[in-house]
Amino acid sequence: MSKKANSMVFAGLLFAGAFFPGPGWAAEKYSIVVMPKLVGIQYYDMVKQGLDQAARELPDMKVIWMGPSQDLVEKQIEMIEKLIPTRPNVIAVAANDAAAISPVLKKAQAAGIHVMSWDGDANQREFFVNLVDFDDFGKQVVEAVKDEAGAQGEIAIVTTSFTSPNQSSWVAAIKKHLYARYPGLKIVDIRAAGESTEEAYRIAQDYLKTFPKLKAIVALGVPNLPGVAKAVKEAGLSGKVAVVGNSTPNLMRAYLKDGTAKKVLLWNAPDHGYLTVYSAYRMLTGELKIGQPFKAGRLGSFTPKKDAQNMQVALPVLAFTKDNVDNYHF
Repeated sequence: MSKKANSMVFAGLLFAGAFFPGPGWAAEKYSIVVMPKLVGIQYYDMVKQGLDQAARELPDMKVIWMGPSQDLVEKQIEMIEKLIPTRPNVIAVAANDAAAISPVLKKAQAAGIHVMSWDGDANQREFFVNLVDFDDFGKQVVEAVKDEAGAQGEIAIVTTSFTSPNQSSWVAAIKKHLYARYPGLKIVDIRAAGESTEEAYRIAQDYLKTFPKLKAIVALGVPNLPGVAKAVKEAGLSGKVAVVGNSTPNLMRAYLKDGTAKKVLLWNAPDHGYLTVYSAYRMLTGELKIGQPFKAGRLGSFTPKKDAQNMQVALPVLAFTKDNVDNYHF
């Protein structure tokens, strides 16, 4: 490659802490760009650990991790627009907005690029590596609330956003199981905190003042649950207002051990990055088919199931308690 061409690649593609070298440069046979909702938070750092492990196991796969510094779909769209001319084999995106991102993903497909979603689904994709089964996750959240708060009373929800596909799907699943099994539990409010521990903390403080009879706060979004737990603990309500939701064991370890939270739900975050890379690899080798198991390295076999768009796989739900949290370090 000439010096002029080389400098053009760096000038056009060096952004968000990563660059994609363009067709013909790398020795790897395949290339995949994995885009989180945002970079720079602990949760996605943990996802990247699994991604990096899979990349080491698949030497003919070039894996690039890049994403915006804010959880804004507009930033993701801008980055994908710049990626399309470089022609990676796969773009795997955790969409901040399922509908808004779809036109640029369609454009990528028209350019011959395979499109996957992971974490946050998109309306335009060939395959989805889901965090967990949405319905199962919603059911387990509801059961945790009932176990800790009983089957009667007021509960409130903190979500990340109302447009994030996984968040809206979880809220829908929570409502479904709540109304069907425990109609005495009433959702009094749902507010969005973004991916912000501080904003979740402020929302939880306001919930506790506005709804003095509150029995539980459900927090969806890894950074949000510790913010809610902090507010409940500082209010002297540990054990009186249940704190339920998803976060990492590292962020919630202290709250599990002091009783502010009894159970934290999640999935294995590094495994999600690992499975995303293996799924992309199997897509490129033609091994992703509905009902046909494929091997995903140390995770064993996964069988894609049909969904409304095409197909997906999902990780199992993990539950962390004070008794097992020290077995996990992410």
